[in-house]
Amino acid sequence: MIEFLGFLYGIAKDIKDYLEWDEEAKSVDREWLEKSGFGKRMEEQGYNLYWSKPESVETRKLDGYEVMYEIDKIKRIKRHIERTGGRDPLILMGKKKEEKK
Repeated sequence: MIEFLGFLYGIAKDIKDYLEWDEEAKSVDREWLEKSGFGKRMEEQGYNLYWSKPESVETRKLDGYEVMYEIDKIKRIKRHIERTGGRDPLILMGKKKEEKK
């Protein structure tokens, strides 16, 4: 019985590890949003984009913003976008536009 439980635990752990995504930071410059097409795709999906200081991310989440990610499905990695080059790095966040009724 104990061997069977150990076997089930091993399978469950493997499934959990497979379903988890690694998270990384992707450093970009000011022009990346336009040149990559990422900004346009997010706008088409109904997002307003905003650069936020890292210490303000949690407060922005309370206002309905979410951290924007670039997804690599093959490597199972999600990268949050950060703009460097100034004094402080900035994190790209987005908020769904409210639909007009």
